[in-house]
Amino acid sequence: MTHITVSSYNERHRVKNKIIHSNKIPLPSGAITVRNGKTLASPELLFLELARELSIHQLILLGLQLCSYSPGNPSEAVTTSRKLNRFLVKAVGHHGRRKALLAMRYVADGSGSIMESLAYMMLVLPHTLGGYGLGGAAFNYEISLRDGARRRLGQNRCFVDLYYKQAKVGVEYESFRHHNSPSEQGRDSIRSAILENQGVKMMHLSTIQLYDTDAFRDFAANLSRRLNKRIYIRAKKFDEMHALLRTLLPNSAEQ
Repeated sequence: MTHITVSSYNERHRVKNKIIHSNKIPLPSGAITVRNGKTLASPELLFLELARELSIHQLILLGLQLCSYSPGNPSEAVTTSRKLNRFLVKAVGHHGRRKALLAMRYVADGSGSIMESLAYMMLVLPHTLGGYGLGGAAFNYEISLRDGARRRLGQNRCFVDLYYKQAKVGVEYESFRHHNSPSEQGRDSIRSAILENQGVKMMHLSTIQLYDTDAFRDFAANLSRRLNKRIYIRAKKFDEMHALLRTLLPNSAEQ
């Protein structure tokens, strides 16, 4: 179905395969953009509009992906969490705003892939939303390497997929797609050893662990001990919400 929003109630009529909404409340500046001569909704307006249609988990994932970019290249992002929040603050009275603001509590900049976003959600979201409540992680945190490590790796810095700065704990997601060759696995091991030598406690999350509910629970428990936190789930709907969160995982495990 195609959704169309009009500014006059009189223009709200039935059209085949289209749902017409009416809205007389002024939009915040920047809500509408023009590209190649076509008038389009900005990423921020799109996020607000889809808040009415998506589940809270889908909306958080959308926000993470809109703010995603490859490590070290923030200019690639479609938008930023700051821009989204600033837009929503101004969008008083619009449908979906309350839900969008709730989702933005858990949207961060810098995810490198949809799988990183999903791992982040499962680890960081509160128990009421099906996550393990291990907040404080930053996406693709930049760590400068010491001189010897720079020469060995041929680079000046490393990016850790998820990093807990206060505890100096890093989580690397190891996908089948990018970590399946012996050379890649060897390079990852060398890189992790170098980061460990610089005081970063590294943990590795495989695709199999992410897709296996029990294995992921064990990983979260081990991570919580590294963070000196305790996972004590009281939320009655944790299992239900965690199962809904897992429905977002791609059908193919080769990610």
